[in-house]
Amino acid sequence: MEKEKIDKYIEEHRVLDKKSSTFVEYLYQLMDARGVDNPTLYNKANISRQLFSSIISEKSHPSLNVCIKIVFALELTNSECKYLLKKAGYTLASSSKYALIIRYFIENGIYDLSELNKTLIEYGFKDSVIS
Repeated sequence: MEKEKIDKYIEEHRVLDKKSSTFVEYLYQLMDARGVDNPTLYNKANISRQLFSSIISEKSHPSLNVCIKIVFALELTNSECKYLLKKAGYTLASSSKYALIIRYFIENGIYDLSELNKTLIEYGFKDSVIS
């Protein structure tokens, strides 16, 4: 039946409280929506516990690289990705081939960073892989 498809659609398109939240608040909303705890996220995103702690305590600002790793670890939708990056002060601009490659992966539900990195290298972005 269509219930599974509808449930998936609702989950992907559900609007979280994006306007009034900080990066960290929105990140926690996304984590809660997916049932992901801190250790699961920083391990899956390959971020050190110390860096993650520094980000969530707002002692340091996440880099674009770290934000993309979080996006892939949480398997965010394009809309969720845009809002999370916006909260951190970043965007994946349509004028950037690098950004468009990343957006392609997200929009097509491909959350394998090693595949993303291979593709980035193929397109000449060997110095800009997500590490």
